[in-house]
Order: sequence, then structure tokens, then C-alpha cells
Amino acid sequence: MRLNTRSFMAGHLALVLLLMSATPEAANPSTSLSVERSSSGRFTVGFVQVEPDAVKDVLTVRGTVRPRIPARGAIPGQVHITVLDADGHILAETDTSLSRRNRQAQSAHFHAQLALKPPPSSRVHVEHRLTPP
Repeated sequence: MRLNTRSFMAGHLALVLLLMSATPEAANPSTSLSVERSSSGRFTVGFVQVEPDAVKDVLTVRGTVRPRIPARGAIPGQVHITVLDADGHILAETDTSLSRRNRQAQSAHFHAQLALKPPPSSRVHVEHRLTPP
């Protein structure tokens, strides 16, 4: 059996390129943000992704909300996003609406951009609210 050196080298090259493209935020855990989720009674906050952009000074937060018991249908309410510093002071907050991908979807997604550059050891609190505060 003959070893294909081209595919072997292509795999190593892809791995090296992947490692070189890692962002400084991912390489330095002290600049990472912690995410806290707060769910409502019937719905739970699922996947949450927080991406700080140091060039544009923008913090992007996206994620999903799904029913605790899997079912299709509309998910009422909104998502409240709060950015807190290490001492617990509010740096920014916003409300964003939920949208389903289609009528059969069992979850809804949200997306928000906050115009700030969070300091290290900040927290992002994501809360699903059935009614506005």
C-alpha cells in the first residue's frame, strides 16, 4: 500500500493555517467574557455566542431560545442582554426580539450588537422575559 503524500501534506497545511488564524481573544483566556443565562418558566436559553470585535468596538451576542418541553409554535417574549463589569456595574443593556426560522421550528434565535469594548473579566447576562419589564 502506497502512502499519498499530497493528502498528508494538505492535512498538515490545513492544521497549521487553522492554528495560525486563532484570534488573540481565544489565545488569551483573561480577556474572555463569561456568559450567564436566565430562563423563563416555560422556555430556556440555549446556545449563546458572544463575539467582541476590538477593531469596531462592538460586542455581538447571538443565541437561541427553546421550549423546555419540545414543541412547535411561536415563542413569546423578548431577550434582555446586560453587560456587567467585574464589580457588577452595568456597562450596557438592550432588549432584542425573537424570530423563528420557519413555522415548524422548535426554537427561535436572537441577535444583538452593543457598541462597547468590554473590559477583561466582564460578564454577559442573557435573560428570556415573557413580558417587558
